[in-house]
Amino acid sequence: MRETILSNCEKSFVQKIVSGGHRLDGRTYKETRKLHIAFGSDYGSCIVSLGETKVLAQVSCEVVQPKQIRPNEGILYMNVEISPMAAPQFEANRQTDLTVYLNRLLEKCYKDSKCIDLESLCIVVEEKVWSLRVDIKILNHEGNLIECASIATLASLAHFKRPDVTRSGDKITIHTVAEKDPIPTVLYHYPVCLTFAIFGSDILLSDPSYIEESVCMCNVEEGNTGGGLLVVGMNQYKEPCLLDLTGAAIDNVNLVHKAILRAAERGKEVIDILKKAIISDDTLRQKRVKINFSDVITNEHKQSLSKKDLSICLKNYNVNDVKMETEADISDAVEEAKEPSKYDVVSSLPQTSEMKVKTAASSWIEISSESEED
Repeated sequence: MRETILSNCEKSFVQKIVSGGHRLDGRTYKETRKLHIAFGSDYGSCIVSLGETKVLAQVSCEVVQPKQIRPNEGILYMNVEISPMAAPQFEANRQTDLTVYLNRLLEKCYKDSKCIDLESLCIVVEEKVWSLRVDIKILNHEGNLIECASIATLASLAHFKRPDVTRSGDKITIHTVAEKDPIPTVLYHYPVCLTFAIFGSDILLSDPSYIEESVCMCNVEEGNTGGGLLVVGMNQYKEPCLLDLTGAAIDNVNLVHKAILRAAERGKEVIDILKKAIISDDTLRQKRVKINFSDVITNEHKQSLSKKDLSICLKNYNVNDVKMETEADISDAVEEAKEPSKYDVVSSLPQTSEMKVKTAASSWIEISSESEED
């Protein structure tokens, strides 16, 4: 199934409201959607929700032979999958340009930045090391997949614990969780990829939605100079780890500086939320509380198909503030209403009045005006 193409009316509407300082969902330029992190029963399993964008990440490990150029380091492998569940234009078991793009960005952010201590994954030099595999599955695509997938990858790696290993001579024993406590993954720093949508030459939108990403990329395809997606990788120490631009070239230096400052603030917020979620998960596991993804499934998710595809929030109007009259309120109002008089006068055209007389058998209308008397 092909991707739905935006009409010219939709493009011009989004461009006008963005240039006017507004967004479709009522957010400001700096405001982001709500972030929620939920962990599964296994270590390294998590679901991250950024607004309506949802990503599932799972970390697994196995003992393999190391690479010849890195005999004392473990291996980190990432795999991104986008199924038709995320959006109807994707096909199952088939890579797209978006899949390759996400895979490369995540590898640059987490492998090239050296955030994981790969030497701690070594069991026997040149013989056996741990290989970590991160499977990332896109559950729902509602914009800003890069940021959501990055948070899911980081959360799964920080939450994952591998089995403990004991070596006696040439014999290696891998202990279960019941025998020995698992060992957590060593992370030097916590990098996060943050996405910004560029409109024109000076407008920068944080956490763009699907339609905002589509409009800014359509501007690039149509030949406009302004527009594109800017991805900034930032850790908790406010150190840039990645900088990627998709779209037109940036001719304003202040725009990149503004994006880095926003990414530093947003990155610290995301990492604080992640650390609090991991601490609360460890506390629940110590109390022997059963943990699974049941808390993620709520009535809102069950009834998500009944919602509209796009919710537009106006500046001075909120649908929730309007009180809808129920049948009970209407019936009470009818009972409390006074009995109408015999003659009901209803105003109509100027210098004209309608007089309605109610009788038991029939009703008639008498119209009188000054023009008829003349």
